[in-house]
Amino acid sequence: MIKKILFFLLSILLTSFLVGAQTTILNLMWLSSLEMPVTLMVYISSIFQDFYMLSLSPVVGMLPISIPPLLPTLIFLGFLISFFVTWLALKWVKIEKKYAYGIAGAVALFFIVYLMPVVFFGVDMLAGARTPLGKLSLIICGYVGGHFMGSKLNKIEL
Repeated sequence: MIKKILFFLLSILLTSFLVGAQTTILNLMWLSSLEMPVTLMVYISSIFQDFYMLSLSPVVGMLPISIPPLLPTLIFLGFLISFFVTWLALKWVKIEKKYAYGIAGAVALFFIVYLMPVVFFGVDMLAGARTPLGKLSLIICGYVGGHFMGSKLNKIEL
């Protein structure tokens, strides 16, 4: 049970990192298109700095310390719901766990990406979700996180 919780948290961390990296890369590509000097080191340092600010920092922007960072919290809630539904569905449907949980992760990110503008008055809070290709890449990030979780569950129970 402890291993399952650990892998669940690792899948959230992986997905948060991928989503943050996707958003950072798209922003830096936009800056590069404006003839700004963006080097490989800028890409690498920006990705890790954004990840630190997004997931690990006790203060994000103007939020007090007691409020957890928004993105990992949303991914946690989305994965919790979708993975629970997947766990129930796997009792009746025979499919490999890595694919089932991958689809569940993609569905969780789909709802996060498409419901955030509804909650935040039409504003995409994730900069990487402002284009259809950006939305698709975020959903793929959710699939990767869910696939990681499902592949680890296969190994635990074998």
